Amino acid sequence: MKQKNLITIVTDHELTADTIARAIGANEKHEGYYLGNGYAVTWTNGGVIEATFSPSENFVLSTTMNSRQVYAHNFKFAMRDYDELVGYKKTEQDRKQLATIKALWGMSHTVVNAMSPERYGDFDFLNLYYFIAVPVAVRRAWLPILTKGAIRHGVIHGPQNRREYEEWLDNEIYNHLVEKSQEDSEIKGAYVMEEMPVEVAAAQAESIGIEPPEAGAVLTMNKNAMRITDSQPLLNMPLMLLKAAVELDFDHIKTMQTAYALYAKKLISYPMVKQNYIPVEIWRQMIRNRETLRFNRKWGKYVRGKAVSGRHNFDGCMNPYYGFGIVTTGLHPTDLTREEENLYNLIVKRVLEAFTPGRTLRNRKDKERRCRRGQNRRRK
Repeated sequence: MKQKNLITIVTDHELTADTIARAIGANEKHEGYYLGNGYAVTWTNGGVIEATFSPSENFVLSTTMNSRQVYAHNFKFAMRDYDELVGYKKTEQDRKQLATIKALWGMSHTVVNAMSPERYGDFDFLNLYYFIAVPVAVRRAWLPILTKGAIRHGVIHGPQNRREYEEWLDNEIYNHLVEKSQEDSEIKGAYVMEEMPVEVAAAQAESIGIEPPEAGAVLTMNKNAMRITDSQPLLNMPLMLLKAAVELDFDHIKTMQTAYALYAKKLISYPMVKQNYIPVEIWRQMIRNRETLRFNRKWGKYVRGKAVSGRHNFDGCMNPYYGFGIVTTGLHPTDLTREEENLYNLIVKRVLEAFTPGRTLRNRKDKERRCRRGQNRRRK
């Protein structure tokens, strides 16, 4: 029997794979993967395996099965055909990359799931696991931040709190199964809590002709909860899309691509999130990380003292695996494109506002922009 002497790390995108490979010393670049130091690092190019619920079969939920086995029993797995969807022939490229992943998988005693740190990353990996159908030990590297220390810890040790992660994943799998089977459920997960600035809530309420909610109000719908706040919350993806469109004239695709590049360059936390609270351990890190922002050319002068607001900590019922607001990582940026620098500065501004109670940061260009808007309103 051929000895399995590799640890293979699987992530979503080549850009992330490159960052992970450099952090763990896998410096040999091959077609479809990196190799070195006992590791192979490869990528899927997105969610290439599709899980189709089997409605013709009875929904199976057995007390003798764990959540992953229940998931495997109730779905069928096949390579997704993107050709018609994206307008070019991607299927052949995906088939070739899957062959590379399967070959590395067969030479590995452990496979590390380093897919995106959200529920869809775990589902994408489960789909891949059951499609390849080669049993192997699996470890989850939960990487909302791609610093070298975070990558090495995640790859070697797995999640910070393994029990909490497993409970979260079990809950997500069962919720997904219940949704697909259209059955009434009592095992719905915790609310995903985010904050909405009171001025945004007021504008939305005005657009549909209702009374605006007051600061402190909590609005709930399905599994989401929105707390109205008169403070400046951390950015999440929806709010960042809005701010980048207004302040930078970025379309949504440009914002998402630029944000992911900043994440891969280890400068911000994982940006594709709905949540804009942060867990306690990240709040503690921000005491140190915020010091780096003193060197930011645009907003560094506004870093005052060492006090950090506790406003964005998770409530006791919140689970950090639901994601957290976009924060900086404590690394100083170098070699950024103009678009990356502009979006990074937008995030830096909101981080400083969020961790400095009662502050709204403005510079000369902000004042000029407000003046132009005021003049335009008067002309109308």
